[in-house]
Amino acid sequence: MAKINGYLTTTLILLALMPAAFASSGDIGISVEISQSSIAFDDKDTLTVIMVWEGEPFLYQIDDFPMPTLEKLEILGSSSSVSTASDSTVSSSEITTRTFKYILQPTDFGTGIINPLNITAKHRVTGEARELQTGRLTIEIAKPVPKVISESGNTALYLVIIVVVVVIGGAVIVIMLKRKRRDDAESPTDMSYLDSLGEIKKETVSDSKLFYSRLYRLLLSYLEKERGLDVSSKTGEEVVRIVGELEDDSEKANLMLWINQAQKVKYRPEAPSSGDVESCFNAVKQFFENRLHQR
Repeated sequence: MAKINGYLTTTLILLALMPAAFASSGDIGISVEISQSSIAFDDKDTLTVIMVWEGEPFLYQIDDFPMPTLEKLEILGSSSSVSTASDSTVSSSEITTRTFKYILQPTDFGTGIINPLNITAKHRVTGEARELQTGRLTIEIAKPVPKVISESGNTALYLVIIVVVVVIGGAVIVIMLKRKRRDDAESPTDMSYLDSLGEIKKETVSDSKLFYSRLYRLLLSYLEKERGLDVSSKTGEEVVRIVGELEDDSEKANLMLWINQAQKVKYRPEAPSSGDVESCFNAVKQFFENRLHQR
């Protein structure tokens, strides 16, 4: 794996075992790595960007999903996740790791370049914005190898193409029928979640702890009805573990973050600030709006 020099403060020693580049900014740091430094033209590579800080998952706000600028490479897909770990060697007794992953594929042979990635992390308590930057990485891409297809292979290929066309055509018809039935429904499910979220915000304007308590119940309802998960009788830790098994990394990361946040607020003596409530409300609202637009 490629490396970039620089290290986070010694309190974050759990990253010392990772063969990755690392740069620090106070109590938050960033590292970057690629799974392979050289690949075939038809191969894929994985770029991983890791942010680590002392404290809870919602201590830092990342407004935009970072997208690297590439040369001779393109992004096939991306995802993010958040995890926490107890650490008695730091003052907060907790270390949070936020990971961004990108699947890359070549667009040309030669030296593929991943330019430095700039990320702004805003401290939710102090309001201070931290500017973090990764280093420049390169991937050596081999020349494409011509594929020779025999005449017998052509026949098999034609059969495969016909089957694929039939399958895709059938899938398109099924999707169109489902979409029509969905459009005919009286009220989309995700719209009801948006309405419930708005009511929660309105009815808990003077009680930020109550906001997180009711938000927690709303998220459990979503997991039960929309994701088919049995979470109503589970503890907060069990719910987080079950959510961690979801396939959608982006959805999984968001739900784990909000559930963890609601659980921590419940046992914290001081009430969250109105700014924290507003930020959480906007994030959850955006989540349900995105689901609604994807229908």
